Amino acid sequence: MNKEDRVIELDLLQLVRVLWEKGIYIVIATVVFGLLGFMGSKLLKTPIYQASAKMIVNTQAKDTQNVSSDRLNSAKNLVDTYAIIIRDRDVINRVIEELALTESYGQIASCVSVKAVNNTQIMQVIVQHPNRATAFAIAEKIQEIAPNVIMETVGVGSVKAVGQAYSGSAPVSPNNKKDAVLMALVGFVLACGVIVVLFLLDNTYKSDLEIQSDLNVPVLGVIPKVECCGKYSKYGYRYGYGYGYGHTSKAEKKAKEGK
Repeated sequence: MNKEDRVIELDLLQLVRVLWEKGIYIVIATVVFGLLGFMGSKLLKTPIYQASAKMIVNTQAKDTQNVSSDRLNSAKNLVDTYAIIIRDRDVINRVIEELALTESYGQIASCVSVKAVNNTQIMQVIVQHPNRATAFAIAEKIQEIAPNVIMETVGVGSVKAVGQAYSGSAPVSPNNKKDAVLMALVGFVLACGVIVVLFLLDNTYKSDLEIQSDLNVPVLGVIPKVECCGKYSKYGYRYGYGYGYGHTSKAEKKAKEGK
């Protein structure tokens, strides 16, 4: 190990020591940022509720008992096509009109997503909206309107509703715990960063050993700190100078009282 490697190693050890000594500040910053993240997520973010509806896709208008793998694969491929139709204006505008919604097409379309369920021929319509009742109504109305619109547009196959639309009672976002953890991590990193920056900017010597190792010069002497009344005095001679000034011994007191 050369001299430069040794200096870097000692600096890293000192940096770790400084972080350990300032650990209380790191903990405080982490806790404060975590609480701010939790409260901000709970009070400032709007809760979003989710409703869903499922539909099954067939490649033929009428169901048959013989279902081949080719038919299943074709039905899976049609899910992406049907998803575009469901989010198109023909379906969304009819939903807005029948439910008498005040939102525009773009606002409602951004709340609707369609995906295949576990790579099957069943597609799931997911609606996320700040109002739980509105989310459920949109999912239910899409499940009612979409099959006829798809049949009119594509002309082949069939789409049927599977079960009824469902809406959860609890919001799906925001995730208060996740936001709190992320903000706590930000506070931890920020506190560590500030401590590291202050450590790197500090160019003062803390001991005579640092002066000898850095400047390679001998130290002739060290001025010690003198403690006075539980505190270190700035000038050491003050304590010694004041000691005994105007002091009268017991013998002198007795002599004066005898007189």
